[in-house]
Amino acid sequence: MAQSLNFFLSTSPSPDFTHSYSKPMLHNPYRFTRSPRKSIVLASDNGQGGLGLSAVTADYVSDNGAKPITTISASSIEVDAVTEAELKENGFRSTRRTKLVCTIGPATCGFEQLEALAVGGMNVARINMCHGTREWHKNVIEKVRRLNEEKGYAVAIMMDTEGSEIHMGDLGGASSAKAEDGEVWTFSVRAYESLRPERCITVNYDGFAEDVKVGDELLVDGGMVRFEVIEKIGPDVKCLCTDPGLLLPRANLTFWRDGSLVRERNAMLPTISSKDWLDIDFGIAEGVDFIAVSFVKSAEVINHLKSYIKARSRDGVIAVISKIESIDSLKNLEEIIQASDGAMVARGDLGAQIPLEQVPLAQQKIVEVCRQLNKPVIVASQLLESMIEYPTPTRAEVADVSEAVRQRADALMLSGESAMGQFPDKALTVLRSVSLRIEKWWREEKRHEVMDLPDIASSFSDSISEEICNSAAKMANNLEVDALFVYTKNGHMASLLSRSRPDCPIFAFTTDTLVRRRLNLQWGLIPFRLDFSDDMETNLNKTFSLLKARGMIKSGDLVIAVSDMLQSIQVMNVP
Repeated sequence: MAQSLNFFLSTSPSPDFTHSYSKPMLHNPYRFTRSPRKSIVLASDNGQGGLGLSAVTADYVSDNGAKPITTISASSIEVDAVTEAELKENGFRSTRRTKLVCTIGPATCGFEQLEALAVGGMNVARINMCHGTREWHKNVIEKVRRLNEEKGYAVAIMMDTEGSEIHMGDLGGASSAKAEDGEVWTFSVRAYESLRPERCITVNYDGFAEDVKVGDELLVDGGMVRFEVIEKIGPDVKCLCTDPGLLLPRANLTFWRDGSLVRERNAMLPTISSKDWLDIDFGIAEGVDFIAVSFVKSAEVINHLKSYIKARSRDGVIAVISKIESIDSLKNLEEIIQASDGAMVARGDLGAQIPLEQVPLAQQKIVEVCRQLNKPVIVASQLLESMIEYPTPTRAEVADVSEAVRQRADALMLSGESAMGQFPDKALTVLRSVSLRIEKWWREEKRHEVMDLPDIASSFSDSISEEICNSAAKMANNLEVDALFVYTKNGHMASLLSRSRPDCPIFAFTTDTLVRRRLNLQWGLIPFRLDFSDDMETNLNKTFSLLKARGMIKSGDLVIAVSDMLQSIQVMNVP
């Protein structure tokens, strides 16, 4: 005999949702346990202005009482090929939650190299507009799209703008140059028509020679190489190398005087340069998934860019990522992140503008704010810098990666390691293996977070979605379910589940290929493309049949399902 338990969660006495909303409170906490019978928990407003929650223990049946019979081709669901293999071989708990971003460069621009990165766990391919031509980047984009279509991946594409900060030129076509201790190099604003002199670097800012003073300290690429200004001769600035290192084309330049950053000129430069706008037009035309904006100073810039994209993009859904890499970014952090679709902790340039010892605290702050505001966050710059030249990382680098994973950042990013390094595949393997180990440790220690996640909903409907996702994530931890299922058309409820960082993986089903790729940046989400209806029972029957046919789930697995079409929570064993 079927047994049922019903209880009521009051929200508003009126069905028209026009009255004030108070947060639902569950008065009767019940402990659910795994059972061979099917447990279903449903939450809906029942058209009565209240959120009803019922639990039923019964065989899983359809509306007419018949057992669900579904005959659907297993090919009608799209999922990342590597994730599918991991689920088949090792089960739900083996899946990596932290996403991986790889910068594509000369070392990884071929189709085979891109496929190797995808097999190794790359979720997002980053193209850096500081380097290469638009034609070169177009070729990379085409290869990534081909990889997705032919090999079954959902690799998203992020285009990173150059920004208008002071930076070096292109080193005369060389991929890099080594500056040794004690060498004298010339930084010049000259435009060399013929072969440039040895140890000479061009600078993009015409007022460079006038602004620097003898005795200033010049930092290249956030301090990877340091020089001291020793002489000024017209447009040329002679500098003595005091900290040797590798010089890369178009690296950023900052200079310090009397222990303080000289930033007046940078503050006057626009966030988005004329070249950046042309690159943004290129990115819109190519349909990239994300545009990362360098040296963001205020939310106004982001709002302007999003309006520009919306007016010109065919779909208007390109996400804007703010790079937090300057003092201005930190001063206006919350308003910038609120306006953005995500953020990047660009620690290299940030470390050139604030004292080094402040960078770890700034990183933690940025990650926390992004999490609270439900924006994905990428930790970037120098994660495995030594692996540009060496096949194994330093232990300090591994500890750094581990800390970013422990902070529950959405993604980690490789820069030079994958763009021009000698061991891009090995660097990616290190990120993947460290992420998996730290995530496993977190679950084994049952370190369920107590981070205070503020209410971010702007409407009554959004408030219900937020409460449902918070509750579903908490239930998933308490019941130790195998997976969370979320059916979402725009990705919002999937992102809310990700924000809660549940122990189990989140299967995010969406009908939109673009949404699927964008979700591939967010923590814990395994995005699927699946055609579904507004009827949850039909969707679940179809999903179970498809996933079981491909060996990704099995009978008895315990799942929680939520949807942004029907605001409900369902808990059940796979039939």
